Amino acid sequence: MNSPVESANVPESAATTRTRPRIGRAPGSKNSAMQDRAVRTREAIIAVAARHFDTDGYGHTSINTISATGKFAKGAMYYHFPSKEAIAQHLISDWNRTLDDTVSEALASGSSSTAGEKLAAIFTSLARRIAEDTNVRAGMKLTLEPTVGSAAGFAHWVDVVNDIIGTAIAAGEITNTLTTHRLAWNLCAGTLGAVNASAVLHENVDLTTRIDDVLTIHLSATH
Repeated sequence: MNSPVESANVPESAATTRTRPRIGRAPGSKNSAMQDRAVRTREAIIAVAARHFDTDGYGHTSINTISATGKFAKGAMYYHFPSKEAIAQHLISDWNRTLDDTVSEALASGSSSTAGEKLAAIFTSLARRIAEDTNVRAGMKLTLEPTVGSAAGFAHWVDVVNDIIGTAIAAGEITNTLTTHRLAWNLCAGTLGAVNASAVLHENVDLTTRIDDVLTIHLSATH
């Protein structure tokens, strides 16, 4: 136990340091604010890049274009993404995650439904996301961008759909023909084609209707 003399010898500044409560900002709040700002900047970079990739194409979009549109400092750009391709790969990963989540939800909610109903649920949900979310739409388009080397993204989409069709063929629910074995590829390619054509032609038919037409036409050939 400290004696009164020892306590008296403690410098006033040291005692104040030990006992003064923190006023205003909570511990670590400055770092938290910096992290939040970094997350917002990263998301903004992705969003601006996605808009350019979607409307102008990957090849016609440069880091300088993204930086100028979003008014991002070059240092901030390269802090988050070392290259334009890195942003594209991020968008493709987001697309793959959206695809997997959509398929999982459709299969979980329609465990007793037919293969046609499952495929309809998947492509209808994807159509809405593609139409409404620029990031998702850009990520999907980038799966066939040759300079990114992202063909695995499109192949994954085809494989996921083909698993559902293969199960239906094995169960006798869908006829076992060469056409049905090509169905997954045709549905995915048809959806991509509808997205790209709609962006160019600007017809008075919404994208979800176009994708629904693709689905209906191809599924009718399986009966």
